Amino acid sequence: MNGGRPWAVPLLVVAIGLVLPNFFGQYGNFIFASILIYSLVALSLTILIGYGGQISIGHAGFWALGAYGSALVVTKLGAPFALGVLSGGVIAASFGAIVALPALRVQGHYLAIATLAFALVVQQVLFEWESLTGGRSGLSVPRPSIAGYEFASDYAYNYLLLGIVILLAWISENFRKSHSGRALIALRMSPIAAQTAGVSRPRHIILCFVLSAFLTGISGGLYAHLIGFLSTDAFTLTTSLAFLTMAVIGGVRSYLGAVLGAIYLTLAPEVFRQLKDAEMVVYGTSLILCLAFLPSGLVSLPERLSTLRRRGRL
Repeated sequence: MNGGRPWAVPLLVVAIGLVLPNFFGQYGNFIFASILIYSLVALSLTILIGYGGQISIGHAGFWALGAYGSALVVTKLGAPFALGVLSGGVIAASFGAIVALPALRVQGHYLAIATLAFALVVQQVLFEWESLTGGRSGLSVPRPSIAGYEFASDYAYNYLLLGIVILLAWISENFRKSHSGRALIALRMSPIAAQTAGVSRPRHIILCFVLSAFLTGISGGLYAHLIGFLSTDAFTLTTSLAFLTMAVIGGVRSYLGAVLGAIYLTLAPEVFRQLKDAEMVVYGTSLILCLAFLPSGLVSLPERLSTLRRRGRL
């Protein structure tokens, strides 16, 4: 699509990301920060679904573990912000390895149910463990700071978030091009042929879940320090379904699709604010329409329009 310039679109996205915060007010910068944070979740699902061919409707569980893990390491242990966020990612990744075990035996709907059960258990444990997480009362989280500099405004925080997203996207792209990444894609395309060629399915499926959970946990930690207060109401089944919808609508096999999906997830509640009691209906309808008319996500829209023009339908 980009010919000999595969980095043209990513560089354009980065350039836009560097400039946009200057045109936003306080609320606009909060929205932009949310898009960057959700981009990491979409990126994690790109790895899990797009590369690994696995399904998860329990990513709100990993997100919650990353958020609470980071918040507790910072507030209870006095660790710096960076270590807190990294700890949140590691905690989520540890549980990702556990959640991957059912994927070694079941697929499709059964795996989706297993990941859903995990998310529900995480939410309930965090809600009931009041002495640690604050339970019903919630948990206050300090603003992010690095080397004594506090990111007191969302405007400043956006540039830190943009750097983290670029770094993790670069790491993910290198993983895709690595031997493990290619082996994972081979397993998705033809499990029998890949295993015949010597690819270990258990090892690569676990690796896929661990990396996906790690990115989601990092996102959760960054989210906790953005909003400054954690409540288990933010990590419900609706959140997991919203994440899955975001990935599918954006495009599960594209980094640009991850960004588009994150934009959708952030702006959809703003656009449909009056339908506050029909969130699931909006997400479900959006997902059905996307699967029917744009099965490869919004990222495939230019190609789809080009095809329709060639056929004389536009």
